[in-house]
This record gives sequence, C-alpha cells and structure tokens, in this order.
Amino acid sequence: MTKTSPPPEWADEKFITRKYGITHTPLFNLRKAGAIRSIALRAEGAKYGKRLFNVASVEAYLADCERRELQPGAAQ
Repeated sequence: MTKTSPPPEWADEKFITRKYGITHTPLFNLRKAGAIRSIALRAEGAKYGKRLFNVASVEAYLADCERRELQPGAAQ
C-alpha cells in the first residue's frame, strides 16, 4: 500500500505546470488578474527571488472553470 501525502499549500511554477498543465504566461496572467494567489520569496533589496503559488487557489479556480463550463447554456 502506498502512502500519499496531501498537496503542498504553496508550490512553484514547475509543480503547478506539471500537476495542472498551466504554463508560465497563463499562470502569471491569472495571478495579475487576482484569480489565484501567489507570494514572492525575495530578500529585501534583492532583484530576484522565488514565486510560489497557493495550490488551493489554483484548484478553486479550475473547479470554478469546470462549474461554469457545465452550466446549462454555457458557450462551448
């Protein structure tokens, strides 16, 4: 029997792309639109850092897309 662990609360772009298929540009557009949550791990004054995305917000966004698509009269 294999033991599965729950998904992480926060994950990087590679994890999100691998698990959900959302690539860089759509992912960052969703972040800018406020559809999903993210944080930047960056030392004060640093030019670069690491961006993490909230997995629950990505899953909620996808569930909302599915719900809208399954509604009667939804454009196909």
